[in-house]
Amino acid sequence: MLWDNYPEIKRKLEKVENIIERNLKCRSKPLEELLQTLSGGGKMLRPAFTVISSHFGRQWNDKIYEAAAGIEILHMATLVHDDVIDEAGMRRGKPTVNSIYGDKMSVYVGDYLLSKAVLLLSGTLPEDRLEKIAGALKSICEAEIEQFFSRFNPDVSLVTYLKRIGRKTAALFAFSCGEGAFLSGCGENVQRNLVKFGFCFGMAFQMYDDILNLVGDTGETGKPKGNDIKEGIITIPFILTLRKNAEFAKLARELMSEKTIKDSDIRKLTDEIISSGGIDDTRAWIDRYLQKARTALEPLPDIREKEIFHDIMLTL
Repeated sequence: MLWDNYPEIKRKLEKVENIIERNLKCRSKPLEELLQTLSGGGKMLRPAFTVISSHFGRQWNDKIYEAAAGIEILHMATLVHDDVIDEAGMRRGKPTVNSIYGDKMSVYVGDYLLSKAVLLLSGTLPEDRLEKIAGALKSICEAEIEQFFSRFNPDVSLVTYLKRIGRKTAALFAFSCGEGAFLSGCGENVQRNLVKFGFCFGMAFQMYDDILNLVGDTGETGKPKGNDIKEGIITIPFILTLRKNAEFAKLARELMSEKTIKDSDIRKLTDEIISSGGIDDTRAWIDRYLQKARTALEPLPDIREKEIFHDIMLTL
């Protein structure tokens, strides 16, 4: 596991996981059993970023554990709702709630998790900080709605894509870093740099995830290859290939116009993206955002946690 190399971070994340488990207990035993299936399996990156960022501050605050747990439960809620929209059958190598219990139950579970996250965060953060999480939630919802209405539309621009993932993914990474820095008493400049780092890392992370969706090992990703194409979600490897390959653009428009894409066509489009350099071009964009993330870290104190952030960037 990623955190085995960092014992102190792993120990603190175990405490975060304990808080999550306690908050997934409820009076309804069927609901509790269902909620327990959602925990585990993820890398806990967002709560880890909260914990790691807190080490740049002057003091440890036990509220950091609860803030990190609230952020992870919030992330879990968005995943449950995502799976309904994407009609996903697998998540983190496990059957999704919607594949077992249907969409109605999934919506209830996602809403329940959101309420749990808000309760946890409201107990740890002052009102003005809660406005930030409300803003992040609003951004995530806006991005998801925009993504839904732009499905099967090959005319989605790179700028539109970048704005979308900024709100959908990067905003929560930025918030994770910002709250860890705030709760540990970091100065404003340190907070600002950590937020910028989280945002840039989140951008790179989403682009890397878009690559994995096309060429990653299904056993590791927990999702079938090419699921984004099947759902008509236009990601950066697709956009960059459209720009440079006229034949691919023609084929993509024909297939996307049908709103239903066969597995054989998914493989055909994926092969064209790879052969046209769409994956390599995406890697260049990932490197661009990782360099911005490194630049944000440069002014920060040279502590062990700064090295950890650098190590995590090497995983993309």
